[in-house]
Amino acid sequence: MLIIAITLIIMGIILYIADKKSESTVRYSKITFKQSMLIGLSQSLAAAFPGVSRSGITMTVARLLKVDRESAAKYSFMLAAPITFAAVVFDLKHFTFGLPFFFGVLSSFLVGILIIKFLLNYLKKGSFKVFAIYRIVIGLIVIGIFFTRI
Repeated sequence: MLIIAITLIIMGIILYIADKKSESTVRYSKITFKQSMLIGLSQSLAAAFPGVSRSGITMTVARLLKVDRESAAKYSFMLAAPITFAAVVFDLKHFTFGLPFFFGVLSSFLVGILIIKFLLNYLKKGSFKVFAIYRIVIGLIVIGIFFTRI
């Protein structure tokens, strides 16, 4: 739990600095092969370190590579598609197909679309600051819980 909390805080700070200091010179359609590979490879950090989110690390690396905020988020969402598909295929044998399953898939899809649309609109004028603060606050709460639990 402590490692997750520390990683949440560190990645929140890195996201804030990357977003604040990086120029926004690269649009989605202009992401180079090298940038694409570095952003894609950064996802492995989420698997290697607990508390590192896949979308958070890809957006942070994209910002460090001067990709604008909206394009960084859009690219991160696009990178999620093959990973999500692979996870579904891998666990398909464990699914129980029925009305609750299909309702859950449909509602998740619709809410996901709405949230992505909201986030992309927000990032046209906003920054990742609120997400960095969120990570730091959650990390501090987890540390507090870790040291005060009986």
